[in-house]
Amino acid sequence: MASKNIHEGPYPDAELAALGFEDAQVVGMVQNNLDIIDVVLSESVAQYDKIKGLLETETTNDLTTVKKAFILPMADVSTDRLKSALKEHKITVTNDYEKADFIIPHLNFYDSYGSIDIIPQTKMMFHLKNGYYCNDHRSIVKDYYIRTNNNVILDKRSLGDSYQHNIDYDSLPYDSYIFSNMSIILAKMIEDGDLQVIETDTILNQSANRVPMTEELMEDLNKMISNYSASDEELQMAGKIIPTIDPTGEPYLLYKYSKEFLGNIDYKYNRNKDVIYWLQKHNCSYLSRISAEDAIKHFEQEGKLDSRCFRALEVECRKEIIINNRELYTFKVQVKPEYRKYMK
Repeated sequence: MASKNIHEGPYPDAELAALGFEDAQVVGMVQNNLDIIDVVLSESVAQYDKIKGLLETETTNDLTTVKKAFILPMADVSTDRLKSALKEHKITVTNDYEKADFIIPHLNFYDSYGSIDIIPQTKMMFHLKNGYYCNDHRSIVKDYYIRTNNNVILDKRSLGDSYQHNIDYDSLPYDSYIFSNMSIILAKMIEDGDLQVIETDTILNQSANRVPMTEELMEDLNKMISNYSASDEELQMAGKIIPTIDPTGEPYLLYKYSKEFLGNIDYKYNRNKDVIYWLQKHNCSYLSRISAEDAIKHFEQEGKLDSRCFRALEVECRKEIIINNRELYTFKVQVKPEYRKYMK
C-alpha cells in the first residue's frame, strides 16, 4: 500500500532515470515534527515543466472508463464535493494511489518560493529561487547531514529560533526545482499509461446537481448574502448553492451579479473552498471591477459573447458615454461595424 505521505518511500532512482533526469540529487527538508525528509533537487526547468505537465494535463474526460480516483494533496475543491460528483458515476476516492486508475490534479500541488519562505509540507513540487542550505545550525540538522551527507534546505521551519544573520549558510543553485517522491512516481505511472488524469472541472461539469443561473436565483442569493442581518444559516445555505450554479450561456447575468455582490463576498467564504473555487473560476472579482465595454471584450475573447449578452451590455455602455458641446452640436452614436453582427 502506498503511503499518504508525499515524501515517504524509497528514493525513486529508476523513475528519475526513466523520466530523463541527469542532475538529480537528494537534499533534506525539515518538517513540522522536526523530522527531516529526503526530496529530489534538480536545476532543470525542462524536467520541472515535464513533471508538472504530466501531473496536470488531462488524458481522458470519459468517466465511464475509470473506477477509483486519487486526489492530489492540497486540492482547491473540497473532498466532499468531489466525492459527491464522482459518486454519480459510481467512482470512489482512494488514499492509495497504487489502487487508483486516475488522479485529479489542481493548481495547488506546485508553487514558487524564494529565500527562506515557509514551504508547505504537502506541496508535491516547487521552484525555490535564490535559496540557501545550512547543515550545522541545529542538532537535528547536523545529525542528518553527518548521517546522509545531504544538504538541508534553509527555510523558516529549518531556521527555528535562530536568526539567519547569526549562522553560516551557503547558496543552493539559484533556480532549484524540488520534487517529492510521490510527484516522481505518479509522473512515471502517467507516462507509462498506468494512471489517467481527469481535471476537476471535467468531473464537476458532468454532475447532475448543477443548476442554471437565472435572475430569480441570483436575486434570492443576493438577499441571503448581502442582507446585513443575514444569519449564519442563510450564508451557509448560499454557500452550498453557489458552487452548483452553471453560468453557461448567461455571461451578462454573471457580469451583472459579479458587480452587485459576487465580486466582493470572498471574505465571507474564506474557509469554503468550493465557493472560492467557483468565484475564481468565473473571474467574479475581475468582472466586478470592469466596465460594460471591457466586459464585452472579455466575453468576446472567451468566445462567450452572443447577441443577447451584447445587447444587454451595450445598453450599459451607452449610459457611460459622455459627450460635451451639446448646445452647439447633435451627435449620433453607432455600434462599430465589427460588432453589428451582434445586433441582429
